[in-house]
Amino acid sequence: MDDETRTPPPRGRPRPPSALAQSDLEALLLRILTRIERALLYVVAFVLLCVAGGIMVMMVVTAISASASWADTVSVILEELLLVLIVVEIFVTVQMHLKGRHLQVDPFIIVGIIAVVRHVLSVVVRLKVTMTAQQSREQFTELAVYAGVTLVLVLALALARWSKRASARRSGSRPQSPDRRGSWTRSPPPS
Repeated sequence: MDDETRTPPPRGRPRPPSALAQSDLEALLLRILTRIERALLYVVAFVLLCVAGGIMVMMVVTAISASASWADTVSVILEELLLVLIVVEIFVTVQMHLKGRHLQVDPFIIVGIIAVVRHVLSVVVRLKVTMTAQQSREQFTELAVYAGVTLVLVLALALARWSKRASARRSGSRPQSPDRRGSWTRSPPPS
């Protein structure tokens, strides 16, 4: 390293050799742990892609070999596609972390919304089955609860995005806009 790039020694008393050795050891351990974390994140990203691909393959096999009605088959395909969306959203979150960005709350809220929509679809499919009045009431109650959870999650997503924009305005940075996935990114400078 050049002399210009080195950080100057701290003012005051110099640190004892044992403190230097300890800080060097801590720095080394931190570097090792960071590399292990990155390696694990790459493994997780790869596994998530494999899981998404496996779900897609199983969905196609199930759709081709299903002896159920057309409506039931479409419902199962929709549920599986929503599951793939959940896995892909988690993959994108891991990928953003690998690119050095901070973890965002938005993808987790979106995963929650998609998961609730999957459950709503399964309740709707069960409502088509003949059941007693009590079972029907329970299914409608479950549907109402899922609708409430969806509303809360959508409000949380709106609040998170509003908070980001308000924070960007306060800090004087450029406003943010949603990208094609709905995540907020910095908008390009005006031409």
